[in-house]
Amino acid sequence: MLLAAAVVSFAAFAAPARLGFSVSVETDGFFSKTLKQVKIASVVAGAPAEQAGLRVGDDVVSINDTPIAGTSGPKVMDIVHGVQPGEHLKLKVLRDGAPRVVDIVGGAAN
Repeated sequence: MLLAAAVVSFAAFAAPARLGFSVSVETDGFFSKTLKQVKIASVVAGAPAEQAGLRVGDDVVSINDTPIAGTSGPKVMDIVHGVQPGEHLKLKVLRDGAPRVVDIVGGAAN
């Protein structure tokens, strides 16, 4: 089976809220939009994601209770980009094999 991986940046900003992380995405095929895995690729120093405890290498299991595996990339991006300043984005992640919840509060866009 051919797998595809890409780095997708929610950069430091998910309009209009600032979140401060980017991800590496694996889909279930080269032309597929169906997600298989999402890992945190970078976290911006001082950004809401860092303040919430998100770390590079965290394996994202779900975003706001929407599972990553089997969900379309565009649906996940809509969830992330829909976060407004002061709203919460809850990521369930695996870190060193242990599950944890990272609750990011969207910051004001610069």
